[in-house]
Amino acid sequence: MKWIQSSENPLIKEIKKIIKQPEERVFIEGINLIETAINSTNVQLEKILVTDSFIERHSEFFKTLQDKFSVIGISQKIAKEISDTVTPQGIFAMAKFKFSNINEIKNPTLIVIADRIQDPGNLGTIIRASEALGAEAILLTSGTCNPLSGKVLRASAGSIFFIPLIEVSYEEINEFISKNKITLVVTELKAKQPCFNLDLTLPVAVAFGNESHGVSEELKKIKHISCRIPHRGKTESLNVAMSAAVLLYEILRQRSL
Repeated sequence: MKWIQSSENPLIKEIKKIIKQPEERVFIEGINLIETAINSTNVQLEKILVTDSFIERHSEFFKTLQDKFSVIGISQKIAKEISDTVTPQGIFAMAKFKFSNINEIKNPTLIVIADRIQDPGNLGTIIRASEALGAEAILLTSGTCNPLSGKVLRASAGSIFFIPLIEVSYEEINEFISKNKITLVVTELKAKQPCFNLDLTLPVAVAFGNESHGVSEELKKIKHISCRIPHRGKTESLNVAMSAAVLLYEILRQRSL
């Protein structure tokens, strides 16, 4: 097995570029995410990087990796340089990520729209809730944070590897909704109608907007129904990720009756 000891190695330099700006290629960190990615349809693992301490702790898993992938050893120093966590687990992967195309989604019944979500933790949590509660795809509008960043991957707990992600324009959203005859549901703080009053058994696309400004005016130009997430506390509202989880669970509840 090849070992890399220098930060000047071309592969390490390439990894650092991917970490700063992941696009079609993504850098995955941690044993749980990598185990999840192995069985994914959205990512194709290219190279696995491990430290000697990881090999000692996970010898059986290491042998499995060697049988299936190109595995490269790295020093603890390099592991700390490329890690996005305080205490690196000592295993990393380079992978190709496959974004989906909106035309691949057939007969949709539940679509999630992330409209200019800025916080990676929020986006990752929305992805996690969407996959867990039955969404068929997530549409990402321009201005949404990079879905392939390490923080999004971790917040999604690997769910990002199993649900189609599609980068779209507002025109494409409008065409998609019209073509598939689904209802656009927009969450708004001051909407009169609570989400629990809607019939969510019908095919819907639910939109969650920017943390500070909510759903964009461009998206609200599309024919839609507005709803709010009821709450009784003194704070103004739930954050966008919590709101997404509540509304998606309500959809699941109604469809399970």
